[in-house]
Amino acid sequence: MVTFRKYSVTEEILNELNKRQQKTVEYLIEHKKITNKEYRQLNPSVTDRTALNDFNELIEKKVIIAKGEKKRRYYTFR
Repeated sequence: MVTFRKYSVTEEILNELNKRQQKTVEYLIEHKKITNKEYRQLNPSVTDRTALNDFNELIEKKVIIAKGEKKRRYYTFR
């Protein structure tokens, strides 16, 4: 049995995201998960606080979920 996962990110949701968040979605499609450190490497001028705010907004919009413990947290699609 083979299961294909469909991502729940619609064009409407993508249009509501900022450029950094859109890059995050593209990264997740390819890599399946992202950490805060990887996010800041994708967006070098971003502070840790901005990264967390962007992640929290993506969580609120039900695009991603947080997994793992505080120091080993990563984000993935719902």
